[in-house]
Amino acid sequence: MFAYPATDFYANVKVESLPESRYAELKKWLIANYDYLLKSDNNVQANTTLQSPLDGFDIRGDDRIKLEGGVLGFYLAFDDPAHVVTTIYLLNQQPYDRKFQTMEQYQRCETHFSRHISPVYE
Repeated sequence: MFAYPATDFYANVKVESLPESRYAELKKWLIANYDYLLKSDNNVQANTTLQSPLDGFDIRGDDRIKLEGGVLGFYLAFDDPAHVVTTIYLLNQQPYDRKFQTMEQYQRCETHFSRHISPVYE
């Protein structure tokens, strides 16, 4: 779990090592599931500002179009050589308890977070 100083949790990050023998199959399944979720919710849009690969990660993500719901962003990052997938849930908080108050501020936080998360894996 990650938080900005004096705020509630901002990101829930799960790092999973996948079996090497099934990595390609599981990655394909996870991407298909991600694509299905993205297409099935009109309140989210793909983050087109991401440049994949990002620091060596095959990454994709989406964000809600409004500051509504418990999860504002959902990201998958694949480290193919290590057979690791990282799932990132960017969390909403009560307005008085979060670093951002508008979608533009949220997007700046998301960009900052995604650009600085990679040192965690090293």
